[in-house]
Amino acid sequence: MQNHRWQAPAATLANIARLDQSETLAVLSGQQAGFLGGPSLTVWKVLSTIYLAQALEAKGCPAVPVFWMASEDHDFEEVRHTTILDATGNLQTFTYPTQPLGRPSVGSIVLDDSIEALLQQLEMALPHTEFTATLCQNLSASYAPGHTWCDAFARWLHHLFAPFGLVLVDPRDEQLYRLTQPVLETVIHRTPELIASLVKQAQQYQRSGQPVQVQVTPNSTLLFLEVDGNRTALLQEGNRFWLKSAPERTYTASDLVHILRQEPLRLTPNALLRPVLQDVLFPTVAQVVGPAEMRYLCQSQVIYESLGIPAPARWARVSVTLFENRHAKTLSKLGLTPESVYRGPQELARQAMTKLADSRTLDCFREVKATFAAELDRLKQSLRESDPSLAEALDRGREKIFYQLNGLEQRFLINQAQRHATMLRQLERATAALAPFGKPQERVLNILSFLVKYGPQLVTHSYHQLDFSTSEHQWLSPVPVGRDKSEAAGLAPR
Repeated sequence: MQNHRWQAPAATLANIARLDQSETLAVLSGQQAGFLGGPSLTVWKVLSTIYLAQALEAKGCPAVPVFWMASEDHDFEEVRHTTILDATGNLQTFTYPTQPLGRPSVGSIVLDDSIEALLQQLEMALPHTEFTATLCQNLSASYAPGHTWCDAFARWLHHLFAPFGLVLVDPRDEQLYRLTQPVLETVIHRTPELIASLVKQAQQYQRSGQPVQVQVTPNSTLLFLEVDGNRTALLQEGNRFWLKSAPERTYTASDLVHILRQEPLRLTPNALLRPVLQDVLFPTVAQVVGPAEMRYLCQSQVIYESLGIPAPARWARVSVTLFENRHAKTLSKLGLTPESVYRGPQELARQAMTKLADSRTLDCFREVKATFAAELDRLKQSLRESDPSLAEALDRGREKIFYQLNGLEQRFLINQAQRHATMLRQLERATAALAPFGKPQERVLNILSFLVKYGPQLVTHSYHQLDFSTSEHQWLSPVPVGRDKSEAAGLAPR
């Protein structure tokens, strides 16, 4: 019923029907429900999931791609922002303005009328291309007032991946909770034992120098409880449980089982238990994960073993930067590699100016500084033999000499930068696109920044061009083969 509500395409409904067949397996991944689809890593994770399911199909093993939306998470601040490249190539971050009361699960938040004004602002900021109007119409249909946060996210994902039959899951569903209820009751009663095993595992990690992704203490649990609109962690000791945010509110294991049976949406798993419940619900053959998830799934292995639930295989998602041709040309002209964008804008500009500036003058600066350094070293040696106090004075003089020379060189580079302002502006745009805010593109930029230029076929193009068998980072051109590769393609004057 969930996917029907989200206007799932026919391919998805067919895959849901296939999941009823005993031989069909699930390839499962998940992510937070980021605003307007969130950062582009969500796209790469979904495509990795689709690829693995289709690869299994090709080997005669029926498999369906399933995406689990983390609707139970309560960190709204983390998901209410999204960043795009505007029409001038600058970064713009859009933030959903309405804050919910308390700290509820994200999936319970309902979009209000403010979303309409925000989407209008987004449309004005995006480049005006042949794709802009339709893209924004489809986005508005998904992110409409009255839709819940995760309903909007699900509708948008179904739009993006319509040809691939992706099955979406919102765990905030009482029917699904009924299916996992026996496991959750077991977890409640066996919490001290499970936590003791996890603490022992964490201590082993620490002794061997391995990072512990999810911190566990002797009083931890694997559960959150929603009370008065706030989702908060539960702590425990023996048979007594209490709220981390309100220790005076205590519960017995029987109290928690009663809540689970009467109000199941109030009791939700933490990051370590969540994948176990996923694999209770689905015949999961593999989980597609990012680097951090790979680490905490290793911790979850203790829970799988303790509960007697087989753990699926793990498959690393692809890591991708969409690398437009104009940015490739800019970096090539300056003798810079794509990876150099992570050095920071100032260091990158300095390297660029070293390439662009009058090399004869720069060589002269280097030679003069090398000559000064050598002659001052020779003089210092001589002074040490005759008058050591003057050798110390020479060190202070050296600092002043090189301060003046470095200052002069910097002024020379600034003058050169003014002469090459256009090229440096192109470099700034490349840095913003490839390493926004100094971070990997896939962790910051929304795929909207590229869909507006290259159209909906970008998703299919990426799927066919990516190498899903490698863990190496990939720099992918978003331009389909055979299409006009001009950066002006599809752009219209504003």
